[in-house]
Amino acid sequence: MDERYLRFPRWLEASGLPEKINREIDPQGWLIFRRLVEEDLAQNLFPDWVDYASLDWPNTCGISKENGDRIFHRLGDLGLLEIRDLGETGEFFQYKIAAPLPIPRSPEEVAEGLNESNLPTNPQLWRYWEETKGETKYQKILRLYEKTCGLKMSSRIVEDLVELAEQHPTHHLEKAFAAAREEGVTALGWIRKYLKRVRKDERVQKDWGRPEGLELPEGYSIPGGE
Repeated sequence: MDERYLRFPRWLEASGLPEKINREIDPQGWLIFRRLVEEDLAQNLFPDWVDYASLDWPNTCGISKENGDRIFHRLGDLGLLEIRDLGETGEFFQYKIAAPLPIPRSPEEVAEGLNESNLPTNPQLWRYWEETKGETKYQKILRLYEKTCGLKMSSRIVEDLVELAEQHPTHHLEKAFAAAREEGVTALGWIRKYLKRVRKDERVQKDWGRPEGLELPEGYSIPGGE
């Protein structure tokens, strides 16, 4: 994964949104929206709710708070943000970037724009491209990692987790992380090797016809089995 995608999803620049936002909301609308995305990236590994109070429009974007607030709510009206007010005695807004984002260009046009800028075109790297309601496979593996290995995180660990989520089904991941916890292991390298053994075990069971009743090859053991 290109580390730039951990900072800002560059596909948005080729989506037609900058022009649409500035045309339909305000000439400074894209600047505000980009800052909202950056704050989501700063607070959440995966798209989630962000406290709006953390945004400081005069210092971060050079515009007044009143104008920033107005654009913020217009972005919600345009369907680019989900906004909720949690304040009981006063306004306390949270927002979440819409997923999938309503964009004016087709996937083919976005990919063409990324190609012209020499940026990766793999939609799997496009944050906000797909619906995120419910726990995604990426959120699930992050939860498993935090439960097993702790909260320490780096861009390399994120790359490794995304790769594992792409390569292995969820039930294999749950089995591997559970085995790591049982052994007191916190190294992703150990978990990766265990997943390879689980995949091999599944393949051998299929090839040797277990439901037809054939036994596994002599000396072959199942990970975690007797």
